[in-house]
Amino acid sequence: MILQRRRYERMMVAVLCLMWSIVNAEFLGINYLMPFIAAALRLSNIQVGILVSVFWVPFALSSYLSGVLTDQLGKRKKVLICVLLVFSLSSFLSGLANSFAALLAARLAMGFLEGPILPLAQSIVALEMPIERRAMNMGIVQSVGPGLIAGLLAPLLLVPLAVRYGWRSGFFVVVIPGLICAGLLAYLFQEPRPNSSSVGHTDVGRSERKAVGLRQMLGIRNIWLCSALSILFVTQSLIGLGYLPLFYIRDRHLLPDQMSELMSLWGVASIVFGLAIPALADRIGRKPTAIIASLMGVICPLAALYYPGPLPILGFLMFLGWAPVGASILFMATMPAESVPVRSITTAIGLTFAIGTLIGGGAGPSVAGWIADTWGLRVSLLLAAAVSAAMAAISLALRETGCDKQTRRGNAQPRGVTPAAHSRSSSL
Repeated sequence: MILQRRRYERMMVAVLCLMWSIVNAEFLGINYLMPFIAAALRLSNIQVGILVSVFWVPFALSSYLSGVLTDQLGKRKKVLICVLLVFSLSSFLSGLANSFAALLAARLAMGFLEGPILPLAQSIVALEMPIERRAMNMGIVQSVGPGLIAGLLAPLLLVPLAVRYGWRSGFFVVVIPGLICAGLLAYLFQEPRPNSSSVGHTDVGRSERKAVGLRQMLGIRNIWLCSALSILFVTQSLIGLGYLPLFYIRDRHLLPDQMSELMSLWGVASIVFGLAIPALADRIGRKPTAIIASLMGVICPLAALYYPGPLPILGFLMFLGWAPVGASILFMATMPAESVPVRSITTAIGLTFAIGTLIGGGAGPSVAGWIADTWGLRVSLLLAAAVSAAMAAISLALRETGCDKQTRRGNAQPRGVTPAAHSRSSSL
């Protein structure tokens, strides 16, 4: 029975990982194609920033609203399949745009469709996984697959595709994989329930509590701190992904293939740190891991600005500087899910994700674009370094939600769960 459960967990994580990878390839692809889009549509830096920002406003709103809806309905599987089908069939919209206004409208629509997918996926993982494997599996879903497909392979494939067939072709490649993922979800998945055995064994104290409303949720310390960290992480990431390609080509005068190779290291970092950071958090705790990984984010923009040496060494420094992508799993999914009652998990993940993408995604790149037009791309990258330092400082105020040392060895109850409660859960 245990082996069968483990097989189901691995299958579930693999499908959700593939699904989120396909979605990432769509919304991150515009960053890799931006030099070609900007040249074809004659876009200014501020227009580049607006195109990146406008996607995140509907993305954020639908992340939160879908979380509230699914927590009330309890139909995470069905909602996720429906959203994925519509997303797949609508992925041509960006590629059909022939002007700045048309591309702007397409990005608005795609943002609304893609917003619910990660909160739904991560809430399924949070409900199905015991605490000693939760952060690791959330990291696989959120970062490892997206890092491989959207981060590593996408720039290496999309840039040559754009050179040969034009930038529009980059938006036409996700329909079939998206439909396949929807079919796998429908055929292989069960509808997760808050009272599943894994939740009962590890989170019985939270599973017995009632759902909380928005005002109560925002009063939870970790929720508003994680929301602030989400804002900063999205800002830092989008400045890097949106403006580093332009900086490398315009200021450092690299060739397009050199730029794409450097940017592909984001994918490598997503894979490595998407595994290493959550795994470390499962062993030493969420808070210290988040502090260390956030601070490493300072390396990326400073290396791009000030390191004049060989590209391989620059690439290694860039790789280290993408470590916050691993920390984001903790404060955008794991810690919010562990800070609220089980019946509010999707809402908590959707809320922190929504706040981060709405403010960080909606305002960050546009502000960085205005700064770039006014003072140059270098100042925008300095802003990204400052944001990473601020993430590390705010992480100091987080409250630990992980288990104690004995629980991490599998020999005791999670922190905050009484022996009596654990005994009741073991009988489920």
